[in-house]
Amino acid sequence: MGLGVLEDKYLSHVPGTALLTDVIDSENYGPRGGLNAAALRHGKGKDSDVVLVPQPSNSPNDPLNWPLWKKDLMLFFICIDTAVVGAWGPMISPGFVEMTKQFDISYNKLNGDLGYGILMIGLSCFFTNSMAVVWGRRPVFLLGNLLLFISSIGGYYAHSFNALLGFRLVGCVGMSPFEVLVTTTIADIYFVHQRGVRLAAWGLCLSIGVGGGTIISGYIIEDLGWNWTYGICAIMFGVWIIVLFLFCPETAYRRDDSLNTDLGTTHLGAEQPSRREGAKMKFDGDSPAAADAEIEVEAIERAGTNGAWSEKKHSYWHDLKIYHGRVSDDPFWKVLARPLLMLVFPQVLFSFFAYGLTTSWLVVVGSVLAQLFTAPPYNFTVSGVGLVSIASLIGALIGAFISGPIADWIIKAMSRRNGGIYEPEFRLVLIVITFVLGGMSFFGFGWTLQDKAPWIAPVIFYGLQYFSVGFMTIAVYGYLTDCHRDKAPEAFAAINLRNIYSFGMNYFISDWISNQGPKEVFCIIGGVHVFICLCAIPMYIYGKRCRSWTSRKKIFEKVMKA
Repeated sequence: MGLGVLEDKYLSHVPGTALLTDVIDSENYGPRGGLNAAALRHGKGKDSDVVLVPQPSNSPNDPLNWPLWKKDLMLFFICIDTAVVGAWGPMISPGFVEMTKQFDISYNKLNGDLGYGILMIGLSCFFTNSMAVVWGRRPVFLLGNLLLFISSIGGYYAHSFNALLGFRLVGCVGMSPFEVLVTTTIADIYFVHQRGVRLAAWGLCLSIGVGGGTIISGYIIEDLGWNWTYGICAIMFGVWIIVLFLFCPETAYRRDDSLNTDLGTTHLGAEQPSRREGAKMKFDGDSPAAADAEIEVEAIERAGTNGAWSEKKHSYWHDLKIYHGRVSDDPFWKVLARPLLMLVFPQVLFSFFAYGLTTSWLVVVGSVLAQLFTAPPYNFTVSGVGLVSIASLIGALIGAFISGPIADWIIKAMSRRNGGIYEPEFRLVLIVITFVLGGMSFFGFGWTLQDKAPWIAPVIFYGLQYFSVGFMTIAVYGYLTDCHRDKAPEAFAAINLRNIYSFGMNYFISDWISNQGPKEVFCIIGGVHVFICLCAIPMYIYGKRCRSWTSRKKIFEKVMKA
């Protein structure tokens, strides 16, 4: 048992498990035992004992081989774009009360009908994900920005509710790439031990957009009107189309399967018998598993010197091409259906409930802030409702600066204690923080609102929600990436079906609070949140066996190849 993760009895190398650090005198020196880690490429500096997972090829065009500054610059531009996208959705929520008067509709109808945008994001994720898997990430990111640019111009000129709703739905299609493809891009260009900080940076920018955007939009709505929120966003998306075109090249890359040391995709059975026997002689009686390990190292070495070695470095002008050809041979319709099928995987199903339901609460709470804080005893103005989001912004900032480094430190520390072996389940340790602080935040938010406590009390608990849920985001996205990196876009599209749940909650949350009060509503939400966090315990213990099971059973293999 590796630090509480039950070992598998069937496979010598379970997909997702990988040699991450060199541990001197370790009896379990590799994922199959006896692996000569010196033959594998390592990190640099303080990470010199960290084995690079996945192993990069020798091609200068492999995104894993890009200079770190190039990767980080690209991610920086995408994260800034993500922040604007995050703000685009809820930015008009501080003006909901005024908009109900302008359009002569109820608060619940306004909130519920605009919630169709959440449903549109969830459904369009399937299409944008499939397009990215088949035709590459770059054209889909650019298309998303273009749709947001068009819809923002339309929102600025919209003077009826139906026109506004129509343009919102177009923009929500443009938002969907940022729900599934940023994390996939991180998996494309960074190694396992580098992903935690970058996932935190993405989560931070998304939270800044969602929370911080309403702070600014409250003043814009109060001084200029809600239309101007779309006008400003149109300018920003117009600029960012150019930025992404110039600085964000394609990240999808086909490399030899043997380099994917975390996927268990090296087919050792195909080796010649003489080679296998020779490998066994090298180990002089060691286990067959050790011989398999030697064979895999040889396969990796051969892959590194294959055709990629002679590949010339692409020019900057070549990278500016929007479309570089198909990056997958799978038919589009098969990729389109795959996310639904992937919900049968225990890891994906757990991630759907853990991430989906937990983060959905943030969407729901944000949609009713105007209802809660414009009413007595608070009587906030539109800009005052926007300022409530300062708490979420602070919570997200602190959470991101803490969660990312902690996530990477935890997996390296636990891998060293586990004989150098990394298990994706180590990511789930972060959920402990979400369990404790997240439960407190939802219970406290509802209780203080019901008791009409001073405004600072519910606002603090609101900020704590963003702080705690950030740890869940890092844990689940990191876990899912490491379990199914080769099918990450499909897996992320599957868990983003949670937008359908968010849409349903958004449609009746306002009436639910009016009828039963915030205390009962948010205590129920808090109870569900606690239960979801507790489900991480069996997932941590049995996760490795689940990964083995899904890699051995024919039905799961058919889903992965569907």
